[in-house]
Amino acid sequence: MNFIEQEIVLHPQTPFGDAVPLAISSALLRRLEATAKPCVRMALEGTSSQSGATPAWLERAVDIRTLGFTARGEATILHLQAPTLGEAAPKLFEQKSLFPSNASPGETALQIVGRIAREVRREDRSSDLYDRSLLHKFSLWKGLLEGDLPRLDLPVFADGGEPAVPLDASIAASAQALSRLTPPPRQVRVVGKLDMVRHSTRSFELLLADGAAVRGVLVDGTPDSLQRHFGHEITILGKAVYRPSGTVLRVDASEILDTTEGRDIFSSVPLAFAHAERRPRALQTAKPSVSAFFGTWPGDETDEDLQGALAELRR
Repeated sequence: MNFIEQEIVLHPQTPFGDAVPLAISSALLRRLEATAKPCVRMALEGTSSQSGATPAWLERAVDIRTLGFTARGEATILHLQAPTLGEAAPKLFEQKSLFPSNASPGETALQIVGRIAREVRREDRSSDLYDRSLLHKFSLWKGLLEGDLPRLDLPVFADGGEPAVPLDASIAASAQALSRLTPPPRQVRVVGKLDMVRHSTRSFELLLADGAAVRGVLVDGTPDSLQRHFGHEITILGKAVYRPSGTVLRVDASEILDTTEGRDIFSSVPLAFAHAERRPRALQTAKPSVSAFFGTWPGDETDEDLQGALAELRR
């Protein structure tokens, strides 16, 4: 692969030129490595993490090489080289993406980190560029950026956007704020038509009964199962992942079933659970806690009543 040279500009509290303390250089490189991979994955797959082996294209995309440090006035320049995404993963850009276009073939992993950092700073609650796991990665920059290195500037974008993307402690604070707002995932059963499939990233689009579409990623099983069910009505079992706004970001599918029983009830993605407020602990009464449950449930509902109540809850 061909690598292009890029730089990260460090703004330390006390200038140290090209003689960077090991405590800063090692922490910076570790944090950068831990952030680049999930950022690229999020931009191209729509999820920042998956179980199993890392795809070969992703290993190539985050193959960032360190060239050394130089001094530039009171700043310190970290020189790096990285491949463009188009060269690391050409087939991904030849196929139609199921997710919004969050990366271009001319960009590198470093520029993707900058693009997502800029979005986190804006605290956009409806963004497709981060999930809860990725927000946690950005919150971990806090320790480094609240010390002797309060700011660094990431490489410019390939599309000629901002001249540089500043990364400072406010990014970590924004990531923590967005993470607190993000509802936890919940187990779901969703019935719909498998309308679009992207084999290389295990992503798919499910068309629901009302015409709405929900994006998903197959986290267990082989991508061949997606191709086998393409164009058919199926049931997806997995977890709904939400944005900080509470809207559905995607469904992480763990199982695909041929059955479509309960289509009218399950052809939608349930809303996120609201963050439960901490309630004061109830005092124990003289009545034993287990026996207190007996006699409290009427127990005379029919199956139709229960299915109707379930349908109301899922609207």
